[in-house]
Amino acid sequence: MGMKISQNLLLSRILTYMNGTLFNDSYFKIANFIVFHYLDMENMNKEDVIKMGPFKEEELDAFMSAFGFNDYEEFKLKLYNDYQTRLNQIRVRLIDVHPEQFLDKMDMTIEKEELQRMVCEICEKLYKAKRIIILGALYPLSLGVELQTDMITFGKPFIQYHSYNPIVLNKDDVIIIVSATGRALKNMQKKMQHLQVENAYSVLLTQNATYRKMENENTRVLVLPGRFDSVDFNYQLMAIFDLIRLQYFQQYYL
Repeated sequence: MGMKISQNLLLSRILTYMNGTLFNDSYFKIANFIVFHYLDMENMNKEDVIKMGPFKEEELDAFMSAFGFNDYEEFKLKLYNDYQTRLNQIRVRLIDVHPEQFLDKMDMTIEKEELQRMVCEICEKLYKAKRIIILGALYPLSLGVELQTDMITFGKPFIQYHSYNPIVLNKDDVIIIVSATGRALKNMQKKMQHLQVENAYSVLLTQNATYRKMENENTRVLVLPGRFDSVDFNYQLMAIFDLIRLQYFQQYYL
């Protein structure tokens, strides 16, 4: 008998592990593979996955067992059923909500029309992106898991940046940098030069108005209300992430 399988979405459980792990081990590699091939998994058998992925069959078996599954077909079926469930959840939650209604409720530092234009542009870049990366402190990033889950469901690989998984950004990437005071941004500029952020389209979410000067044709800076107030910042982050989810759904899914 296998373990009782949680009723939570399997993708959400995988992301919880992937976002929080400290090691680039076989489990991380398998989770990363699933995120980047999420919409293809339905049509991939176990042999395909092992052939394409940087891991062994016994490592895949151990990963699936850790999540409570007896075999690959059971695991794959759960992924597919959860995909359909998530799409239905997105439709139910967002179908009758309009970005304009949401914008009216937000307390922002720029005019509503300007924010709407910026969010539409961000969604366009996300739609064209082959990879989305989010970077920042642990708790603020955890607020983006719903956005992360929805974008993966829409076929857009969306991962948190980890220093033990070095990547180099390119023109097909979007990077979202969450840095209320600017500390996370300075750390990235100092210790993560290998990322080559200048190659990608970047979005900076901050409360530090001095960073507005960073804005250019490939960088958007959204200054959220408050001055280094983490509680207010976190509430505003949730609102921005929800607005992006809503706008993306309206712009590219309906």
